[in-house]
Amino acid sequence: MTLTKRISELMASLVVGVPEREFHIQLGFLASLLGEPFYLYGRSGSGKSLVVDRMVAAFKGAKALKMGAREQEIPSNLSSYDFVVFLSYDPRDEKTKDNVKIALEDRDKSSLIISGDMRPEDALKRGEIIDKISLTIVLPENISAKALCTLLQTQGDVTQTRVSPGLSISAEEKSQWIDEIKKVALSEDALYVISQIVDVCDTNNIYVPIRKWIALTNIMKAMAFFNGRTETRLTDTFFLGMPIWSRTVSNNVIMEKYRQIALKRILKEVPDVLERPYNADDLLFRVKKLLKSSNNLYETKMFNGEPCLFYRITIAGESVPLYAPLRYIETEGDFHPYNEIRQEEKRVRCNYHGTSSCTVSVASSVKSTGIRTSMSRTTTSTIADKFEDYGVLPTHILKENDPEIMERKNAELNEIKQEIQTVAEKETKAMQALKSVFSTIKTSKEDLFCSKELFTEIQDQLSALFDSTKVILGKVKEAHDLLAG
Repeated sequence: MTLTKRISELMASLVVGVPEREFHIQLGFLASLLGEPFYLYGRSGSGKSLVVDRMVAAFKGAKALKMGAREQEIPSNLSSYDFVVFLSYDPRDEKTKDNVKIALEDRDKSSLIISGDMRPEDALKRGEIIDKISLTIVLPENISAKALCTLLQTQGDVTQTRVSPGLSISAEEKSQWIDEIKKVALSEDALYVISQIVDVCDTNNIYVPIRKWIALTNIMKAMAFFNGRTETRLTDTFFLGMPIWSRTVSNNVIMEKYRQIALKRILKEVPDVLERPYNADDLLFRVKKLLKSSNNLYETKMFNGEPCLFYRITIAGESVPLYAPLRYIETEGDFHPYNEIRQEEKRVRCNYHGTSSCTVSVASSVKSTGIRTSMSRTTTSTIADKFEDYGVLPTHILKENDPEIMERKNAELNEIKQEIQTVAEKETKAMQALKSVFSTIKTSKEDLFCSKELFTEIQDQLSALFDSTKVILGKVKEAHDLLAG
């Protein structure tokens, strides 16, 4: 039996009867193997005691010292125990607080687990050990209905931990593996993620001790080691995007940024995919306008940085100027004109319906009060607003089939053809790269100690990027076909 298969079967036996806590147990196992102290947090009934028992059961003949809330004296021979466990940890009890500090200093190679239902930030800060704990493992408060039904059907005694003697880990194996784990190399991907998180921490004044970084990188190396690799992968860093950072603020900031960092690294070959997506709707708009619009020269005024068609309408006895951007003339869609304070007037709706005459509708909310009267209150329509027809306003044509307009439209047409070619090549390359990246990362899904939750989240993001790129390509092709026709 290979080491990977053995550890895989060991993990499977450890999670029996403890649904939806698989990765929490796996992470606790790695920390225990490496002797890294961690805080196990969960509300009463979340399974903390079960998780602790599974940690101990993973190691052959492990000797565990369990300090409950009533335990007051800590033995002097801590190094003779394989596990030192503090159950129901409450740092408000000075004796317990002192005992944990002693254990952190005197435990030697013993694994230390601190378990409690007090929020990690409060518990570790009150205990003055927040920077000495390698990570926090937060158990879910409940389980899904599906998992509960499965658990009820088995009706087994979940307090029983059954690990085959051939799977449990001896002290000799543990010592040997720790030495081999340290030899595993950190990949460029892992180093990139770490450096980016360090920058995030520096920017947000989050303090992470060097000792903690060493512990976290050793966990990454252990993940690679038990998967039969001599170098870490990006997926070995996924647990950094979970609430392991002890402080609530730290968790919120790092978890949000980690997802961006990981996705950016995954797409390092096509970084443009994460930039603002290409506006294919605007391309179609411009193509349709070029093909369907006339070559007429209209009387316009420069307003708000662009040529506009000027209208004046009278609402509730007041005359109000409106400016309709020339780019909308002879198009089909609704739009809001500019008002005299250079904002979109959301209470007026216009549409040229493919002609040079502007159909104007006005929100019922200003029919009796006027536009200027309520302009200081708001320039946006509410959901309750109903638009009522005002009239059709003509546009003054200065010249039909103007040569300069024809020349400009031909130039725009050539530019758009080149744009279509460039965008099509770029988006096709991006779609092929996304397909390749998706296939590559998919191979890591079944890796031991891979966070399935975060893996699925990132995989879904890649799928969404692929789908949006496919939509863009479809609209670019539609624009190409319109021009070709």
